Amino acid sequence: MTAMLVDLLDEDVQVQEGIAYDIRNLRDDLAAVSDPTSVAFTLETHRYRKDFENRVSQADLGLVVKYENHYEPELSGQRSWLLQAKRVYETKYDPSRRYEPRATFGAFDSEQDARIRELVRFIDDDFFRYLLYCPRPEALDQRTKTELSYFRSRAVGSDIFDFASGLQVRDDVLNGFPTLAAGIFFADVEGCPKTLGAVHEGLLTSATPFSWFIVQHIPGARPHPRGSFPDRHLQRETDDLVSRIVRGDEEVVGIISEKLSERTWDGVLLPAATLTITISAGEPVDRDRPRWDRID
Repeated sequence: MTAMLVDLLDEDVQVQEGIAYDIRNLRDDLAAVSDPTSVAFTLETHRYRKDFENRVSQADLGLVVKYENHYEPELSGQRSWLLQAKRVYETKYDPSRRYEPRATFGAFDSEQDARIRELVRFIDDDFFRYLLYCPRPEALDQRTKTELSYFRSRAVGSDIFDFASGLQVRDDVLNGFPTLAAGIFFADVEGCPKTLGAVHEGLLTSATPFSWFIVQHIPGARPHPRGSFPDRHLQRETDDLVSRIVRGDEEVVGIISEKLSERTWDGVLLPAATLTITISAGEPVDRDRPRWDRID
């Protein structure tokens, strides 16, 4: 499923598959509102030496969100995450309902979870997320669709008019095709939802839709009050340990193995591919425009 996700972010594949809203539509919408913002996707697959093959999980994906501000270059930066995919499984209780709210993400791997926590503590950076694959509510039976809608309404109801972010939630809820009713979510290691219903109950707290997560982590963005994240938005050094892990640098395996234990660290670490999403404000020529010079 991760490979399919990566493929569908490719512009040519989007055209072939007839995606209803593709990256070209996004560019057109940005141009229509005179927004000087552009978005680009870059996929890098990794080839590793034979002795590193067991360090690669085909379900793992590296994600880099890169922000290039050509008006105010000091705001430019990036964040990097390592993602572990989890898929919700069909329920067998009612033949007419493939996915009920109690549908789970499968057996919990306590050893894998312990290795992830050990790695996060060592790196000392909140760089790991679970990537939760769920069916989109619009494709589910009416009863399940209604129940999930109720969970989402409860999750965001108290903050729906709070500040600009709350108004954005309101507008999305009123939209006929709300992005909050998503199919792909990000979740923290702590408090990761165990069921489909819990994903929608924890909307913008324990589970954040893919598109909302990306927007929240653009420098200068303000998180929704119920979905706060640390003030440290940027990783300005591209050679830091997190960036090297996410980009599939083989040397970090040796570094981490040496630091974490005397034996070879047996955790699956390096991603099979890295997706970079670049959001740009303006063009490189805008860096030289005098009106953006600051007055002391």
